[in-house]
Amino acid sequence: MEILPGDSMTTCLSPLVHDLICNLGFELKEICDINSIVTQNGEVRWKAITDRVRYEELGRSLDYRRSVQQLGPVCEAIHLHISALTRAQFEIQYSPWYQWTTYPELFLEILDALQSSQPAAVSLGVMKLASCLERALGDVFLLVGKECPFLLRDLLASAELAQVFGHAVNILEEL
Repeated sequence: MEILPGDSMTTCLSPLVHDLICNLGFELKEICDINSIVTQNGEVRWKAITDRVRYEELGRSLDYRRSVQQLGPVCEAIHLHISALTRAQFEIQYSPWYQWTTYPELFLEILDALQSSQPAAVSLGVMKLASCLERALGDVFLLVGKECPFLLRDLLASAELAQVFGHAVNILEEL
């Protein structure tokens, strides 16, 4: 069973959040070249991401709707790229980037879920991945900080992670 954008289903999301996630990111049908987003050795070209972030006309407030809309084609390009890789290709190209987490085998589970085209498996994989990354980043935070922030948003924007990874990685502060 495949669920298409716009299909009706029961959800716990508010109508606004449901629209942002399920509809808005699919509106633009632009094709993004994966090489403009990820380098040959798997590094993210952050400028390709931040160039698509949009701000309100007045001031520097983030325009979430336009940003999600602009980032939709980037997410689609990444999804197509990752889905086209074999398990061996994925491990060779990306394993150096996730070995520092406490659960590197999860990344291969998520690759399997993406390639299965089962929406529930993909959703569960994304939730497990977010949890794994939050835990790993919290462990890094505790190398230099005392009390880890409760919210992932605050953890990502922390000076402690910027100190460890460098300021350029901490893009939330720019947003």
